[in-house]
Amino acid sequence: MSSVKDEYIWKGVIKTQEYDYTLIITTAQITKNEENIIYSRYFNFGVYTDEQNEKKTCVDVYVMYEALTEQLPNINYKRAKLITTHYDSRCSIGEKLERGDGTRHMINTALTFVLKMCPFIEEFEINDASTRICDNNTTITLSYFSITQYGKTWYEKNFNAFIPKLIKKNRIYNNKTIKNTNNHIEIDKMTLYKNTVNELLSKSLPEWDIFNILFLRNMNINKTELQILYKKSKTYGELFKHIHELGISNACIYLQPWIDQLMLSTDLKNYILFTQWVIPKNKIGRVRLLNYSVEYFKKK
Repeated sequence: MSSVKDEYIWKGVIKTQEYDYTLIITTAQITKNEENIIYSRYFNFGVYTDEQNEKKTCVDVYVMYEALTEQLPNINYKRAKLITTHYDSRCSIGEKLERGDGTRHMINTALTFVLKMCPFIEEFEINDASTRICDNNTTITLSYFSITQYGKTWYEKNFNAFIPKLIKKNRIYNNKTIKNTNNHIEIDKMTLYKNTVNELLSKSLPEWDIFNILFLRNMNINKTELQILYKKSKTYGELFKHIHELGISNACIYLQPWIDQLMLSTDLKNYILFTQWVIPKNKIGRVRLLNYSVEYFKKK
């Protein structure tokens, strides 16, 4: 049975040329048996207090590694998890964090710091469930919104995230035992995902009345303006283009009521909501850390 033996917490600040961020690091020693020790580290970046006096974290990264001691990590652990990213102007200290460029800077700073502390990491694993808050306080799935504008998810566009190839071994079932053969099946899920995006963007629009019934029934949206853009379009890609010509704020409001339902009617949900993506180490925009300091806070 695994159990947490010791847990240590450090607090500090990371300073860069553009922004400064609050940092909390939690290190735990987890023992499976007397010979096998697993260490875990949680990096919480951009910690702030909201209106309800609750602590919020803008970026969470989890690292786990096996070691004889904390200073001697087992190189078999080469992947960290980017658990959550959350934008708020209060993610930075002092100067308010800007949406877009500021969010990218914050994530790059977090990943740069993690790589400095854990240089054995080669990839960051993500499950893209990020959202964006529109100006009318509704929430839209960020990956879907980005696909309508760029044909790529937000992490794909800004961090070169990709879906790793899936390798499945052929198995022979014999007397209830499973034996792996030397043969295997390799599935290029990234290519399948891109093909699905292209199919959607080039797909012909149904008649407006059908589209209205399928996606806009009981939706709080300016259907008159949307119908004008719809009549100018032949494909979903053209419709998205016309909507984004209204500006990012209006595009968010016009797409939010129905884009999730449209995407869920395609295979894209399988490649985005239920698929592990990876950000490679060499694709991260390294940020120059002017200064960083952490102080021992407490032991649990």
